[in-house]
Amino acid sequence: MKTFTCRELGGACDQKLTAETWDEMVKKMTAHVMEKHPNVAQAMKEMHEADPRQWGREMKPKWEAAPSA
Repeated sequence: MKTFTCRELGGACDQKLTAETWDEMVKKMTAHVMEKHPNVAQAMKEMHEADPRQWGREMKPKWEAAPSA
């Protein structure tokens, strides 16, 4: 299990998100920003449309470097 805040993953708050896999974290982060931060969700959508892998290239190294709890 790894835990990150929304802000650590490019979001706008300090809500903690915990997941066992990178794919699970992506799903949790996506659901969180869509529910709590529509402006961030829109910015992420635009980023994804311009370069579908940009967010992952920026955030996955943080996931890989973080210790498991």
